[in-house]
Amino acid sequence: MRRETVADQGLSILRGRILDGGLRPGDPVTEEAMAREIGVSRPTMREVLTILVREGLLTRHPSTRILEVTTLTAAEVTEIYAARRVLESAGVDAAQHASAEERARLQDTIREMEAAVAHNDLYALVQADTRCHAETVALTRSRYLRTLHNQLMAKLNLTLSLVESDQPSDNAELLRLHREYVELMLDGDSEAAKTQLLERLDVAEREVLHGLDKQDAEGTSRRRTISPAQTR
Repeated sequence: MRRETVADQGLSILRGRILDGGLRPGDPVTEEAMAREIGVSRPTMREVLTILVREGLLTRHPSTRILEVTTLTAAEVTEIYAARRVLESAGVDAAQHASAEERARLQDTIREMEAAVAHNDLYALVQADTRCHAETVALTRSRYLRTLHNQLMAKLNLTLSLVESDQPSDNAELLRLHREYVELMLDGDSEAAKTQLLERLDVAEREVLHGLDKQDAEGTSRRRTISPAQTR
C-alpha cells in the first residue's frame, strides 16, 4: 500500500472523529497517541495533523503549544457566517451560467433532502443541506472558493455539534425553503434566491450564537446531533 493511501486513510479517520464529536473542541491531539491509536507511523500522522491544522480543525494552544481540536468563539462564528454570505451569494449570481450538469447536481441535493425527510433521517438531511450550499458555491467554478467554503463549514460544524437549539426543527419547512431556493436560482431569479438565502443564514447565525451564549451561561458542553435548522 502506498504511503499516500495510508495518509489519506488516517486523515479520513481522524477528520471523521473530530466532525462526529468523538473528539471535542479543546481535546488534545498528539502525534504519538494518534499514530498508535489509528495504526500509522508517526511521520504519516505528522502529515495528517499538518493538513488538519491547515483545514482549521486543529489549533496549537498558545501556551502549551499542544495541538487541540479547534474551539470557535462567537466572534469567529460571526466571521464564518459573513464569509458564507459572500461565497454563497457569488454562487447564486453565477447560477445564470450553470451548465446542465451543474443544474442537475443542485436538483440532486433536493431529491436527497426529500428522501431524508421521507425516512426521517436527520443525518442524511444535514448532509444534503450542506451539499446544497456547497453546490451553490461550486457554481462559481473556482476551486479556491469551494475549498474555502468547505473549510468554513467544517469549522462551523465543530460548534454546531455542541450547541442546543431552542426551536424544534421543522424538516418539511426546511425542505420547502431549499426547494424554493433552488427553483429560484435555476429559473434565473437571482435576487429573490439571494434574499431567501441571506434570510436563512441570518436566522441560523442567531440560533448558533444564542446556543453558544446558553452553553456559556450553563457552563456545559453537551453533545447533540446537528440540527438542520442551524445549517440552513
